[in-house]
Amino acid sequence: MTVAEQEKSDPPSRPATAADSRSGDDDPLGIFGRTIAGRFAVVRYLGSTSVAHIYRAVHTLMEQPCFLKIAPADEVPESLKREAQSTARANHASVLRMFDAGLKDGFAYLAQEWSNGPNLRAIMNRGSDVSIPDLLDLALQLLDALVALHGMGICLRAFDPERILVPSRNGRPQLRLFDLSRISMVGEQLAREKAEESRHPTGFKVRSTRYMAPEEIRELPAQPTSDLYSFGVLLCEMITGEYPYQPRGKGPTSYVVSHLRDDVRPVVFEKPAIPQDLPGIVMRLLTKDPEQRFASAEECRRALEDVIVPDMVRLNTPAKRHTLEAWRSRVRNEVRRSSYLQSQPPIGLEDSSAG
Repeated sequence: MTVAEQEKSDPPSRPATAADSRSGDDDPLGIFGRTIAGRFAVVRYLGSTSVAHIYRAVHTLMEQPCFLKIAPADEVPESLKREAQSTARANHASVLRMFDAGLKDGFAYLAQEWSNGPNLRAIMNRGSDVSIPDLLDLALQLLDALVALHGMGICLRAFDPERILVPSRNGRPQLRLFDLSRISMVGEQLAREKAEESRHPTGFKVRSTRYMAPEEIRELPAQPTSDLYSFGVLLCEMITGEYPYQPRGKGPTSYVVSHLRDDVRPVVFEKPAIPQDLPGIVMRLLTKDPEQRFASAEECRRALEDVIVPDMVRLNTPAKRHTLEAWRSRVRNEVRRSSYLQSQPPIGLEDSSAG
């Protein structure tokens, strides 16, 4: 069964009603039924990222649903401003488009296009119900996004599968990056982050340590090879259903120890649709020494293509070489535009209270 066959359509947007009202953790900001910035009617609370709460809203003029990331203006405006600027800079098909950001009604907000479909964690949890070719297709799409983002000088650093959406387009699962709140520019010093169960004073969840590269834990400057390590952890989970390490405990510290010290445990790659050379790629991605990994996301993507395309064609799956060449062409165009994008002034969170 494919991802597209399992995807359930999201209910059509509609005005908020009393039956939808939530309280407490289901509406932490108490804004259900309000219209923010004069145009975003809040419909439903969805969750939170490391810097903001997330609501489903409807743009009252366009009558279109959207994601509304929002936080009290006096608590985390700088963090949300950073995400707004990062999302605007990361102009790529795999990143949800941002169409508005600002300060209004006592809140800092960021509005992104709506996307139906499950997140990547939900897809992974379906196990054998999702085909290996579909999962490999998603892995290539993630590398496609990394090639473009790295070309813009951006390290993703956000590999939490709950923050990667997988809508379906023309019967094909299409990966969309939802949360850029933790990205860094290449060479930027990484600050130590708290444990995943802890929260910021604002109540927002802190990023998981499950996918952190060893050098991230050591607070070394951000590099594309760190993203490749995180991608390797995620790729192993996607394809085998197993975490590559055997943590000694259940807390986030156990993941930190595994990333720093443990060898990759024997992982079963016995599903018939898994290319026989794929374990070698995973092992190279998960080496502790960044210099021993692939030199770039482009090199990793080409290696993965060379391994999986013959098997996909042999198994008569939808992935064909002309599709992969189209991805390569699109990424080349994205990288070519990167110098232009970086030359443009970033979208910021300007106070729109006046007027």
